[in-house]
Amino acid sequence: MATPLLKPIDSWSAANARHLLNRAGFGGPSERLTKIAAMTPEEAVSFLVDFTAQPTDAGAPEFVVAVRSPEEVRREMEGLSVEERRAKANEYQQEERAAIQKLKGWWLERMHTTERPLEEKLTLFWHGHFATSAQKVKSSWHTHQLNDVFRRNAAGNFKQLTIDVGQSPSMLRYLDNNRSTKKHPNENWARELMELFTLGQGQYTEDDIKESARAFTGWTADHQKFAYRFDYHDGGPKTFMGKTGNFDGWDVINIIFEQPAASRFIAAKLWKYFAYDDPEKEIVEGLAQTLRENNYELRPMLRQMFASRAFYGDKAVARQVKSPAQFVVQLAFDMRYENPPYVAMARACQSLGQDLFFPPNVKGWDGNLAWVNANAMLTRYNLPQGLLAANVVKDARMETTAKKPGGESMEPAMQDTMMSPKTDDMPERWDAREFLLSLGFNTPNECVTKLAEHFLCVPLTDAQRAELLAALEPALGPDQSMNRKNVNPKNLFAAMHLLLSTAEYQLC
Repeated sequence: MATPLLKPIDSWSAANARHLLNRAGFGGPSERLTKIAAMTPEEAVSFLVDFTAQPTDAGAPEFVVAVRSPEEVRREMEGLSVEERRAKANEYQQEERAAIQKLKGWWLERMHTTERPLEEKLTLFWHGHFATSAQKVKSSWHTHQLNDVFRRNAAGNFKQLTIDVGQSPSMLRYLDNNRSTKKHPNENWARELMELFTLGQGQYTEDDIKESARAFTGWTADHQKFAYRFDYHDGGPKTFMGKTGNFDGWDVINIIFEQPAASRFIAAKLWKYFAYDDPEKEIVEGLAQTLRENNYELRPMLRQMFASRAFYGDKAVARQVKSPAQFVVQLAFDMRYENPPYVAMARACQSLGQDLFFPPNVKGWDGNLAWVNANAMLTRYNLPQGLLAANVVKDARMETTAKKPGGESMEPAMQDTMMSPKTDDMPERWDAREFLLSLGFNTPNECVTKLAEHFLCVPLTDAQRAELLAALEPALGPDQSMNRKNVNPKNLFAAMHLLLSTAEYQLC
């Protein structure tokens, strides 16, 4: 019998729709929230999970550097002196580094503008799950190629995704399987395949690692794509997870996905990513059973998860620390920026501990509470401040030196960290007055309520409300009539900075 925790939710509200948009995406424009809130729960979940019905821009960015074959490299270097070859190599490396930086902004733009938010949220999940770093891969072309593998398989078949990742030049190089031969089988990919990608610790033996490493010999890459070198492959008999045969890499993956542990492992990890840590055993088993019954197709399980009562329960709503990517993209939505500076947002992600395409190790990012530390929190508090101040300063409608609500001067570097006009194009600017007028209110109390409803998932405490009222309109009583056209931008800045610095705004 299905656990009550996974029974479909039988009521729907704007708060439910907002929670779904936050977790299955990165928040979103108010029009999308209104649209999903007007649907039934089944329709809302289908809108996000069946995202292939929505339009997409499938084009690859033009700035990635094409991978050159060894012959092309030799031709380029012919006739050059040692110094000239060194200069050519440096030039190539600089071009790659610049392309990777652009790629970060390109991906954040997709997260912000896509009509398929779950596709990008899952792409980010897989990037952390099957982690590779551009620091070792050293190719913008291969880095984008693996990112595209994640996107094309985002809600598809987990087993096929695992095969595609294992055959990507990025992963082959990151875990050194491209140099694995029958004389010298490399165990890195075989070990991480079971420990981090499919089964989890305790579900295999050291002998399983050694034998599967032999099976994966011959999986390598030419300069652009996967290549199978039969002369590198160990074709002898192998014993893997109790079975014996002349296994190759495909056989090993088939055997892995015959283990029930594979379904439980990825079901638990997806629940933790989208809902909450420490999921109940009955939730994991229920989702895993759905995965097995559907031959590891992810959509039925995702549909079950996003429609479940537990997903909208007290353990889930406003209990997850926003990842840096979630924080900056959702902030752009919340501030109603249509065209924010995405490369600067990528730098902000890096400052907050999530440098896209550069995960810290093969485990990826730990997430949730791991995002919280003293340095990261200071940066989180200052990013909205920099965003607000940069525009208010530019707007020349207040003092040129932005102040913290307590009167202390801001650090100029923090103003530049995220949305500075010095480093990125900013075709349109956040307009404090226009934003305020759009909220609609008649008193300071109503204004604070509207701001809290717009930015937070949970109500303000009395103390927080009092502090915001004091910052917004210190001369008025909370229920006195106020002219929103005449609100001092400096006061609005102070109130919004306080609001965006609350612990509640760090959660979704």
